[in-house]
Amino acid sequence: MAEEKSNIIFNISGGNNQILPNATKAEQHFYGDQFAKEALRNGATDEPPLTDDERRLKVYVEKEDSLRNYVASLKVCKTAAEVGQVVAIMCENEPYLDEVRIDKENFIETLIPFLTGVDKGKGVDNLRIQIDKAWAERKRALRNK
Repeated sequence: MAEEKSNIIFNISGGNNQILPNATKAEQHFYGDQFAKEALRNGATDEPPLTDDERRLKVYVEKEDSLRNYVASLKVCKTAAEVGQVVAIMCENEPYLDEVRIDKENFIETLIPFLTGVDKGKGVDNLRIQIDKAWAERKRALRNK
């Protein structure tokens, strides 16, 4: 009596493959574009939790991803004038900010921890002047559109 052997064919095209002849079970998960958002929503995100400084600024910013973008923009600013431009954009886009609020000391103080690239002019008074200039320019540009 001849012993029958099973013939198994593996077609491998790219990727990392591991053949386990003694395995009793193999499981593979595929996530396409339509399932990626759901899979990511259920899993842990790569975003670290907000710092205390970021939470203080979050009071003025509606969405967390916008907050992270503003923080990144503030960190790359080299001058107080650049900070003013970022704040003008924030004021234009955020419903909790207006030209009165961006002028307040409390708001300006929440920005200072993120101004790591600004060497000079990080005082509240100088930042207020630069924010006022940038906001005035932004309003002018918006009117002229």
